[in-house]
Amino acid sequence: MATDTDKATPTTLTARLLSTLLAGLLIGALEVALATSYATLIFNGELLPHLSRGVGMSLFSATVGITVAGLLSAIPVLICSNQDVPGAVVAVAVAAAAGMLAAPDVEFATAAVLIALTTFMVGATFLLLGGFRLTALVRFLPYPVAGGFLAGTGWLLVSGGIHMMFGGAVSPSTLGDLLAPGALGHWLPGVVLGGLIYFLGQRVRHTLFLPGMIAGAFVLFYLVAFLRGATLTTLSAGGWLLGPFPGDRLWQPISAAELGRVQWAVVWPQLPNLLAGVAISAIALLLNVTGLELTLRQDLDLNQEMRAAGWANLANVLGTGFPTYHSISVTVLNSRLGTASRLSGLTAAVVTGLTLLFGGAALGAFPKLIFGGLLVYLGLSFLWEWAVAARKRLPPIDYAIVLIILVTIAAVGFLPGVVVGVVAAVVMFVVSYSRASVVKHELDGTSFRSRVTRSPGARALLLATGTQAYYLQLQGFIFFGTAYSLLQQARARARRVDTQYVVLDFRQVIGLDSTALLSFDKMRQLARDGGFVLVVAGLSPALREQFATGGLNEEAGVLRFAPDLDRAAEWIEDQVCLAAEMAGQGTLDDYWQAIVPGEATTRLIGYLARREIPAGAYLIHQGDAPDLIYFIESGQVTAQLEREGLVPVRLETMRGGRTVGELGFYLGTQRSAAVVAEQPTVVYSLTQTELARIERDDPAAASAFHRLVVHLLGERVLHLMRAVEALQR
Repeated sequence: MATDTDKATPTTLTARLLSTLLAGLLIGALEVALATSYATLIFNGELLPHLSRGVGMSLFSATVGITVAGLLSAIPVLICSNQDVPGAVVAVAVAAAAGMLAAPDVEFATAAVLIALTTFMVGATFLLLGGFRLTALVRFLPYPVAGGFLAGTGWLLVSGGIHMMFGGAVSPSTLGDLLAPGALGHWLPGVVLGGLIYFLGQRVRHTLFLPGMIAGAFVLFYLVAFLRGATLTTLSAGGWLLGPFPGDRLWQPISAAELGRVQWAVVWPQLPNLLAGVAISAIALLLNVTGLELTLRQDLDLNQEMRAAGWANLANVLGTGFPTYHSISVTVLNSRLGTASRLSGLTAAVVTGLTLLFGGAALGAFPKLIFGGLLVYLGLSFLWEWAVAARKRLPPIDYAIVLIILVTIAAVGFLPGVVVGVVAAVVMFVVSYSRASVVKHELDGTSFRSRVTRSPGARALLLATGTQAYYLQLQGFIFFGTAYSLLQQARARARRVDTQYVVLDFRQVIGLDSTALLSFDKMRQLARDGGFVLVVAGLSPALREQFATGGLNEEAGVLRFAPDLDRAAEWIEDQVCLAAEMAGQGTLDDYWQAIVPGEATTRLIGYLARREIPAGAYLIHQGDAPDLIYFIESGQVTAQLEREGLVPVRLETMRGGRTVGELGFYLGTQRSAAVVAEQPTVVYSLTQTELARIERDDPAAASAFHRLVVHLLGERVLHLMRAVEALQR
């Protein structure tokens, strides 16, 4: 394994530089070929006489795109290329416009303006999406859809490589031509080369491996050609070479006089086609960047990449260039060629720029099978990773989506494949989600109670009758299927157990499908017929409005709404033990004697200071010093967490016999919550100084005091443990 020292040696640096320059040369030559093909796609038919200028426009956009986007992107090896997706849309629009014109000079000017207008709209859209940071939605694209897109890209690369070498489309209808003896020699060696590069590259990890394979294939090709007596002319005529490319100057920008001959009347009707091209380009760019993240294993800022492509397209408008954006195939090829810097991209831009200015006759000597083999190599790497190796790391459903997208892209095309994949992912998600329960926790009154602290008698009653209250904490998004399962669950519980109250907690529900209201309406009818009260808690304002729109309003003895689960439980407990609570009111001595009986407990009360607190008054302010401990004899107080600008959060509601502020009193910490009287309340208080005097003068009373506090704290901890245990079931 190479060490850091080895990486810094002059030999290694020289090898890297050579690899980078060779990568730039190869990428540049490939970009020239791609630019020529895209120009041919648009400038055909009646525009064929202007093909040379079209190639120049395409080379201009390739040069500017590689340079501008490459410098602004966070991807050092980025290659921004002319793209077939918007190119096909532009070709349709240009052909439609050209068919309505007669004069050749008018045709070219109008076509150039259509191309420039499309490029401007693409660039402006990219800048708006990136500038307003609107690209995050692509993060919600399911992982198997991205994988299927990459697998489909692999197939397109393999078929594109064969197409480049064979000279015809790869489809079932051309299978006979592909397998003809004369055609096999054109594309089969390239496929073998691509396979060798891929499979040997899994074992040979060296910077110069891929450049060495390319150089070797180049030498071998011309060695075989020389031995067979072939010349450049015969090789080019036989379709073995990348060219021919124009040998003269291709840079012929549109003039002001030509702009004056633009027929705007045929431009505006093509705007719908151009807008479709813009939308498709935005989607394709986001998919390409997401694919590059997965392939290069690099986290990217989608907004930055969108802005980089936007500026590149706006710069292309100056030369009436074609729409360009990130090319996943050429970028990955650039990375696989062993480069890790922007120098290879800039070198490629130099190649396309020189071809633009001086012609590309020399580039016509590159064998097609080398570039076709490189495309096959890239395609095999994508196909192997996502159509073969992914089988072991993806769940069956996700893997099936990958294959569905791959087959659709191969049979129909890129966009239909992505659309089918998204639809399949949505369907699979709905099926999977419908099987998952929206019930996060299922509790009853034996394990869950409100934050109201009650008397021992009331607690015993609630424990004995706890199964009458049934609590369901819901989560996620509820639609018709999951709501119906919820109805069935409530119906089964009501039949099996004596249930008086069913509580549905919606605090963690993010949304509700309108059809789900039908199941909740049936649940209301079930409550009416079954004799229990349905309590709906924690509804957000939007969900509460949905319930009201669906006719689900409060109905005495049937349906009740509560602000949260805690208040719902409090109301149920009040209904269950109201009589016991009324009968259980007593003096502080009555409460304490039930815990620590004896004269010492009675004497202890004599040391305390009695105080009456009106409703709404603060017993403790948040942040107060912990100088007092309070004991409630009658009334009710609530401990609440107060935060500026927010509604107070109830922590605990306490009634007769409970202690308040004991933690701060013992630990010496500031009050972490406020305590407010909800009713006229009578409390007894004890100071630290008075407790010290009791411990000195009346040890038995002091012992009773500590035993009381420990007992009350123990009850709280025990209740908390039971609640936690219930939530973990």
